Amino acid sequence: MSLVRESEIPEDRVVEILPRLSPKSLLRFKCIRKSWCTLINSPSFVAKQLSNSVDNKFSSSTCILLNRSQTHVFPDNSWKQEVFWSMINLSLDSDEHNLHYDVEDLNIPFPLEDHDYVLILGYCNGIVCVTAGKNILLCNPTTREFMRLPSSCLLLPSRPKGKFELETVFRALGFGYDCKAKEYKVVQIIENSEYSDDERTYYHRIPLPHTAEVYTTAANSWREIKIDISTKTYSCSCQVYLKGFCYWYATDAEEYILSFDLGDEIFHRIQLPSRRESGFKFYYIFLCNESIASFCSCY
Repeated sequence: MSLVRESEIPEDRVVEILPRLSPKSLLRFKCIRKSWCTLINSPSFVAKQLSNSVDNKFSSSTCILLNRSQTHVFPDNSWKQEVFWSMINLSLDSDEHNLHYDVEDLNIPFPLEDHDYVLILGYCNGIVCVTAGKNILLCNPTTREFMRLPSSCLLLPSRPKGKFELETVFRALGFGYDCKAKEYKVVQIIENSEYSDDERTYYHRIPLPHTAEVYTTAANSWREIKIDISTKTYSCSCQVYLKGFCYWYATDAEEYILSFDLGDEIFHRIQLPSRRESGFKFYYIFLCNESIASFCSCY
C-alpha cells in the first residue's frame, strides 16, 4: 500500500476534513503546514468547526473543568496564590455502557499577580470565560490558548477620592454565542454609586442607575448598551447560558430572573414561580434538560 504525501492531498479535501476534527487534533495539524495553520485560525473555519461540533448529536464525550488554588504563606507573612487547572474527559462506551475517564493537568499561563484568583464565570461551546485578577479572559482549555479582553469602557480604574465622587463596581457578567452575528459576546453589568461622607461604607452610599456594556469578538472592543433595572438590585448570581440568552438570578424588592438576548442585546425580567412553600427562598439557577431551573431552600 502506498502512502499519500502531504503535497498530494487536494486543498478542497483538506478544507472538508479538518473542520470535522477535535480541537486537540487541530492543534497538532497547525504545526504541520503553514497554510493549514492559517486556515484553522480563520474566522470562517472556526464557524464551520463550531457548527459541526454543535450539530454532532452522536458525541458521547463530556469534559469537566476543575479550577483549584493553593495559598503559600511565607515567614514574613506575605502570601502568594497558585492556581491549578485540570480537565476530566468522560466518554461512554455505547456498546457496553461503561464510563471511561482520564484526567489531564492544564498549564495555562494566565496573567496573574501574587494575590489574584481565577474564577470561571461562564462557558459556551468549549470556550470558557474567566476573570484573572482584574482581567477578563476567553480561554480554550483544550488548546491552552487564551485571549485577554480590553479594558472596560465603564469601570473606573481605581476607587474615587473625596466626597460625592462616582464609584463603579462590577456586578454581573454573562458570556455566550450570538447565532445571528456568528460571534461570541461578553456582557457586563456595572453598579454605580456615590458616597455622602468620608466613611465610604455600603450604608453611606447613594445608589445610581446601573450601566451595562457588551464586548464582541469581531470588534474586539466594549460599547455601552441600555439597561433598566432597579438601583436596589443588589444580587446577581453566576450566569447561565442557553440558546442565545444569558440568565442571572437577581433580587431587588422581589426575586426574579434577569435575562439578556445576545442577538438583540436587550435585557428582560422574568418572574419566578409564586407557588412555593412559605419559609423557602430562591438561591440560584441552573441548567436542567435544556431548560432553566431554580433551586430554593428553607431559611
